[in-house]
Amino acid sequence: MLSKYFVLFMLFPTLSYTQLHSQEYFGKFSVGPKGEFEEGTPWTTFVLSEQFFFDDPNGLRWEVPIGTKVNGASIPPAFWSLIGGPFTGRYFKASVVHDHYTQKKSRTAHDTHRNFFYGMRANGVPTWKAKLMYWAVRTFGGDWIIKESVEQVQICDVPISSINCETRPVVVTKATYSGVADLEDPQKLAFALAKFSAVARTLKTSNGEVLDSTINGEVSADLESIDSYSSFLRSELVEGNFEQSEDLGLLSSWANFNFENVEAWENNQIPLLGDLPRYRISSDPSPNFQNQNDLNSVAEAFDFPSDAFLLR
Repeated sequence: MLSKYFVLFMLFPTLSYTQLHSQEYFGKFSVGPKGEFEEGTPWTTFVLSEQFFFDDPNGLRWEVPIGTKVNGASIPPAFWSLIGGPFTGRYFKASVVHDHYTQKKSRTAHDTHRNFFYGMRANGVPTWKAKLMYWAVRTFGGDWIIKESVEQVQICDVPISSINCETRPVVVTKATYSGVADLEDPQKLAFALAKFSAVARTLKTSNGEVLDSTINGEVSADLESIDSYSSFLRSELVEGNFEQSEDLGLLSSWANFNFENVEAWENNQIPLLGDLPRYRISSDPSPNFQNQNDLNSVAEAFDFPSDAFLLR
């Protein structure tokens, strides 16, 4: 039976994403980020010593105030064993902004994650790799919507002689959080890593044009299709249907995955789902990430000012 979820994203545009957006402006970061790394539990924290911001391609500024603490956890920590941690790679600048707004939730999850993609592209992350990271946070990261409601709040004036209080209606903005996959569950974690490895290989093979291959055909890697497919995968994982479903596309062993040198599929061809042997998610070892804070290599790898990283 055809899955109802795939109707949304199986059509490809006439022109490729690269053709349409080769000259696209993705935004601009301020200088920095500048700050200090602090050892923490369970992860190292980066504390900003100066304000940092990103102006997205729509003209909206995403400010991260001085003193903000981020730890990279808005990139699901389960994937740090594959990508090398949140403080490595050219996505670091984007992850600082993404972390802050994931914690603050003053803007929608959709806009926050989409801005992460813009930030990566603005800082030179290749299109296919930026789409991979965007897909990962959309599928396995935080998800929330912003709602406004009217609440009755007691407001008091305090003159010299007495206290006068009255109840007034006030518009309150709150973030409503949605369910996320429990990646502490070994089976869900193994599936997530095998899925990440397969999506990486598919995006690499197609130069960022195709996200996955399913029983219904290829899934386009335009951003709207990534959103739709991520929503479907998230619901399957949250509801625990991932082991029974046949709609979940390609899986690939991640035991020898190398984020800096992702292997394309054999013969540089995206396989049909039925052409691969069935992958058993129990066949790979459990992940173990231990090397988050190789700070010297971080400082040397990017175009940060020489005093960007101060170690306590």
